[in-house]
Amino acid sequence: MLHVFMDIKKIYTILFLDSVNKMIADIPEADRAKIAAAVTVVSEGRFNLVYIKPLRGKLRELIVKKYRFIFFIHESFLYFIHSFVKKSNKTPKKEIDRAQKTRQIIMKKINQR
Repeated sequence: MLHVFMDIKKIYTILFLDSVNKMIADIPEADRAKIAAAVTVVSEGRFNLVYIKPLRGKLRELIVKKYRFIFFIHESFLYFIHSFVKKSNKTPKKEIDRAQKTRQIIMKKINQR
């Protein structure tokens, strides 16, 4: 008997807040390329190939070198809502709090549709 296994991947639409786009634009080109590659991998649903850390609730942190991108998933969308350069081993609480507030605002707008 022949078994055929298909590798089905979920494809996500990526949405960046303007502040995240601005930070990416200010990063050196070589690092931007690494970030673009990591975001592409995430958009293909291959989360195990990049370093992603759970933060709080549905918030996740994509780590690329010293750059941190906080995002969450809703339906078929990946919302990149906050970014910063990490200077310590632990993600600062203020960065998580800020991202949590942003997520709440976005979810409120989504649920009003």
